[in-house]
Amino acid sequence: MEPLIDVKGLCKTYIVNKYSNNVLRNIDFTLDEGEFVTIMGPSGSGKSTMLYTISGMDRATAGEISFMGKTYTGLNEKEMAKLRLVSMGFIFQQMYMMRKLCILDNILLPGFHAGLEDRKKVREEAEMLMRRLGIMEIADNEINEVSGGQLQRACLCRALINHPKVIFADEPTGALNSKAAGEVINELVNVNREGTAIMMVTHNARVAAASDKVLYLIDGHIEGTMELGKLTDESDLTQRERQLNKWLMEQGW
Repeated sequence: MEPLIDVKGLCKTYIVNKYSNNVLRNIDFTLDEGEFVTIMGPSGSGKSTMLYTISGMDRATAGEISFMGKTYTGLNEKEMAKLRLVSMGFIFQQMYMMRKLCILDNILLPGFHAGLEDRKKVREEAEMLMRRLGIMEIADNEINEVSGGQLQRACLCRALINHPKVIFADEPTGALNSKAAGEVINELVNVNREGTAIMMVTHNARVAAASDKVLYLIDGHIEGTMELGKLTDESDLTQRERQLNKWLMEQGW
């Protein structure tokens, strides 16, 4: 079966003060439909750059990226933005939301902008997502009136509003306490079980232990891969975390 995302020979180079900084070097990677993959590695290894380049938020210097069988080559910025809007969802450590809009309106905005369904159906979808994630009571609140955990769950609702094929998550639990982090990762696991692929960056081994596969990145190159398989029972998470920590130490973590 053709992968959802297929990356071949991906390179990303920045020119700083006339010097080349090779952030990503010859990365080959695939993400299958419904797969949950985590990228780990030391600070500065290129994890976020890899996430942003594969999602099309940043342009590759060399190599080829295909999404659902179509390459990014030749797509202009408007076409790339449309692809991200209708087929991808995004969650960040910094919970970017518009301060002048309430929580519900922030969730509705990408749904209205995509124009895939009429506004009544988009609103019904947003309210269903909020009820499912247990935050319907904050629908009319401003973003500074809710907890970090509630706000991140609202960001997940926003990411899901257009039924994306994949969610890209950059340190989605990095600004949360352990309880809120656990709630957010549980929701990501549930979303993945329903068929949405996830590609996530994290420094947290417990968070990564919920994924199917962990890639270890050093100096812009994938140095190792650990296959964990699907998390079928949350009680297995501690054992998976121990196994992952042992493997990470072997990689030089």
